Amino acid sequence: MKNQINRAIAVILSIFLFVSLTACQTPAEPTEPPPPTQSSETTASSGSSQLAESPANSGAESPEPGDDAGEISSGSQLQASPQGNSAVARVIVELNSTEVLKGTILDPNVIIMPADAIDKTYTLSSSDERVIRQVYGFWTASGGGSAQLVATASNGVMGAVTVTVIVPLEAVSLSASEITLNRGDSVTLTPSFLPDDTTDTRTQYTSGNEEIVSVSADGTLLAVNAGTTEIQCSAGDVSATCTVTVIVPVTGISMNTDRRIYSAGGSGSFTVQISPEDATDTTFSAEISNSAVTLTGTNGFYCNASGEATITVTAANGMTAEQTITVIDLVAFANEVFRLTNTERVNAGLEPLSMMSSLTQTAVVRANEIIQSFSHTRPDGRDCFTAFSENNVTYIRAGENIAMGQRTPSEVVRAWMDSAGHRENIMNDEFGHLGVGVALDNSGRLYWSQNFTD
Repeated sequence: MKNQINRAIAVILSIFLFVSLTACQTPAEPTEPPPPTQSSETTASSGSSQLAESPANSGAESPEPGDDAGEISSGSQLQASPQGNSAVARVIVELNSTEVLKGTILDPNVIIMPADAIDKTYTLSSSDERVIRQVYGFWTASGGGSAQLVATASNGVMGAVTVTVIVPLEAVSLSASEITLNRGDSVTLTPSFLPDDTTDTRTQYTSGNEEIVSVSADGTLLAVNAGTTEIQCSAGDVSATCTVTVIVPVTGISMNTDRRIYSAGGSGSFTVQISPEDATDTTFSAEISNSAVTLTGTNGFYCNASGEATITVTAANGMTAEQTITVIDLVAFANEVFRLTNTERVNAGLEPLSMMSSLTQTAVVRANEIIQSFSHTRPDGRDCFTAFSENNVTYIRAGENIAMGQRTPSEVVRAWMDSAGHRENIMNDEFGHLGVGVALDNSGRLYWSQNFTD
């Protein structure tokens, strides 16, 4: 009995020893090395322009092996690891948001696939550092617009995410705050934005009065009619205005005097025509080239002495017009006719005629009457010699010569000497006195009168 118990104890001990030895064996070393540490070193990527944007909003990855992705597709082919692990085949870049405000710090999450890739290191770069760049080691939204944040694995496989950076608009201004346009002219207003990299540059233009100035969507103004109105440029919650004044410019100016020839001591006037009639500023100034004529008022003048004078009128925009007038001394002309008449008599062996003031006055009356009725009959139908008695001229024999249109004393005397009836009066040896009158009508035509008595 005792021997049986001892054998049982020996069996139990052997079993226990076997189990203990089996549990204490050392396990085999693992065949897969631990994954490498990720790197965030930044380098510029010359191939960033060839990246394809991921369809996912939060991130993008490199193309699948075999996809047509240009130059970067060659880096996505599967490669066998010397230890039997895979090469990087895909890179995904994720962000919490792909639309951020300027100044936002980005926190990209880069995923390297497959998970058992032997080298999971990568670099980050920006496709446009005006939009995304590193500031003090942090990827930051630095300017308005869109750019890609690109992750490049050690074997060249790339992934990217497109980031849109929003820069709110603070203020808008226009290239001009006041402008004056001629009717029919056009000009384009150019907006400026603050800050200058704002992403909100949508503008809308409105005119305070389309009948004065019309405005198109791009800010082009068309001056329609005279007047003043405001153009408003609205952008977001801000706006700017430009005050536009439309004028109708002077395109022409002309002038006319009431006649071309004036008598010394007389006066005249001139009219000025500004075109178009609805020109905004129809004012003008006038000046005269000769002191023989003096301006009176805005469109009148007084003739001081004989000579020629040019009147020049100038519109507000500088356009000019001019008219030359001739001023004659009617008394001097009459005296010259008297002298030339006596020269003809003396040359013919006759006594010269004497001047008599009352007869001269009679001749002046008759010269002005023949403007109305060129005849030896007075305008009221009476005989011409009734003017003699009205001016206290007594006579036994009397005569009259009249003429019109001749421009000088010598011309009129020559015309009378070439006419038998007129020559007869000049050469009549029974006449001893002569009065000469000269008058001027509104058209500048001269009228001449000779009155003879014994």
